Amino acid sequence: MDGKKLKKLFYRWWWVVMGGIVFLLRLPSLFEPFTYGDEGIYLTLGQAVRKGLVLYKDIHDNKPPLLYLLAALVGNFSYYRAILFLWSFATIYLFYKLSLILFKNKTAQIIPTFIFAILTSIHTFEGNVGNAENFMLLPTISGFYLFLKAKKWQHCFFAGILFSLATLFKVPAAFDFVAVLLLPLILFLSKKQKKYSLLIIHYPLLLLGFLLPILITFVYYASKNAFSYYLSAAFFQNLPYLASWTPDKPKIVNFPFPLVIRAVLLGGILVLVFLYRKKISLLAKILLVWFSFSLFAALLSSRPYPHYLLQVIPSLSFSFGLLTEKTKEKIIPLVFSLCLAFSFFYFKFWHYPNISYYLNFYQFALGQKSKEKYFNYFGGKTKSLYQTAQYLKLHTSPQEKIFIWGTEPSIYALADRLPTGRYTTAYHIADFNGYQETIDALTKNPPRYIIVDAKEAQSFPALFHFVHEKYLSTFSFEDFNILKLKK
Repeated sequence: MDGKKLKKLFYRWWWVVMGGIVFLLRLPSLFEPFTYGDEGIYLTLGQAVRKGLVLYKDIHDNKPPLLYLLAALVGNFSYYRAILFLWSFATIYLFYKLSLILFKNKTAQIIPTFIFAILTSIHTFEGNVGNAENFMLLPTISGFYLFLKAKKWQHCFFAGILFSLATLFKVPAAFDFVAVLLLPLILFLSKKQKKYSLLIIHYPLLLLGFLLPILITFVYYASKNAFSYYLSAAFFQNLPYLASWTPDKPKIVNFPFPLVIRAVLLGGILVLVFLYRKKISLLAKILLVWFSFSLFAALLSSRPYPHYLLQVIPSLSFSFGLLTEKTKEKIIPLVFSLCLAFSFFYFKFWHYPNISYYLNFYQFALGQKSKEKYFNYFGGKTKSLYQTAQYLKLHTSPQEKIFIWGTEPSIYALADRLPTGRYTTAYHIADFNGYQETIDALTKNPPRYIIVDAKEAQSFPALFHFVHEKYLSTFSFEDFNILKLKK
C-alpha cells in the first residue's frame, strides 16, 4: 500500500483508532476501588445535597457548587466514574471541533486531538479521576469554540456562560476567561484583523454571560441563609490556600513571593505578544495568551497535584498543530513542552506510574490476578476502608450520622452516611481551624459511632478527651478503630 492510500485510510479511520485507545486507557477507572480522597469528598457532599443539607452552611468544602451538584445527581461512585468516562469523549469531540476553527489542514487538526486525547486520559495527569479539572475542560473548550466562531451576539453571551460554568467547577478556570477577555484587544489591534471588532462590541454580553450563572448561585445561597458561608468557602478561602503550601516564603501584599514573580512573568509575556502582535500569526497569539494564563492558573497554589496541569493540556496540544505549518512558529510547541516539564519537576508534582497501573488492571481483567491483589495496588488501606464502610452500613440506620477522624472521606460515601459537623476530613478541620466547631457538633449530637484512623497525623487533643469519656473501642479493621457511644 503506497503512502497516499495509507494516509487516506488513516484519515478515514483515525477517530476509531483514537477512540479505541482512549477507551482502553479509561476503562480501568470504571473498575478500580473508590479510595481517592477528593472523590470521596465530592460524593459525600453530593449525598448531603440529596438528603436536604445546604452546601457550605451544613457541610463544607472549598470549591464552587457544580462538582457537588453533579455528584448529587449521579448518586454513587460507579455512576460518577461512568459520567466522567462519557464526559471525556464529549470533551475530546469539542476539542476536535475547535481544531477545525484553528487549523485548515487535516493533519494539523488530527495531531493535536490525538495528543489531547492521550494526555487527558493517562494516569500521569490523573485523567482517570473525577476531579474538577477533568470536568471543567468541556465548558472551557466549548467557550473558546463559541468565542472564536462568534458571528452573532448570542455566541459571545453563551461563551461567557460556558466559562462561568467552568469556573463554577473550579475557580482557576476563570483565568481562561481572562485570556479570552484580552484576546479581542490584541487581535483587534493587529494588522488585517479588524473583523474582531465584533468581539469588542459584544464585550458586555461576554461579561454578562460570565457573571449571570455566578450571580444566580449568589441569589440561591442567599435565599438559603448560606451566602456568607458560600462566599467564604468557594472564593475567599482560596486566597490563603494559595500560600498554604509555601508558608516559609516571603510575601508581597499577603501573596507568596514566587506567585508574584510568576504574575510578573505572565505580564511580561502579554506585553511581548502585544508588541509583536503584527509579526506573529493569529493562532500563535491565541495559543501564547491561552497557555500563559492556564499555566499560571495551574501553578497558583504551588501544590504538586498532577490533575492541576490538566488545565494546560488544551493549549499545549493545539500548539503541536503548528508543526505542520511552514513557519518559524514551529518552536512554540517545544517552548510550551519545556515550560510544562520544568514546572512538573521544579514544583515536584507527584508522579503516578502508567505501566504498573494499566498492567495491574489488565492482569485482573484477564484473570491473571485476584481481586484482593488488584485492590492492594491502590494501597494497604483499601480492603479495610471497604470493610469499615460495610460495617457502618450494617450497624447504623440511613439517617444516622457518623464521624471519621482521618483522611478517608470515601467511607462516608460508601457507607451512605453523613458526617457529624460540617467537615469530611481531618485536614479540613486543621486547615480551616474547625476544631471547636467540630467538638461543639459532636457534643450537641454525639454519633453512635466514631472511626479513628490510627495513622492520622493531625493532632486533636479535645477530640481524644471527648472520645475517652464517652466511647468504647468495639472493633478494628487494620488502622480504622471503630468506637461506640457508651450507653
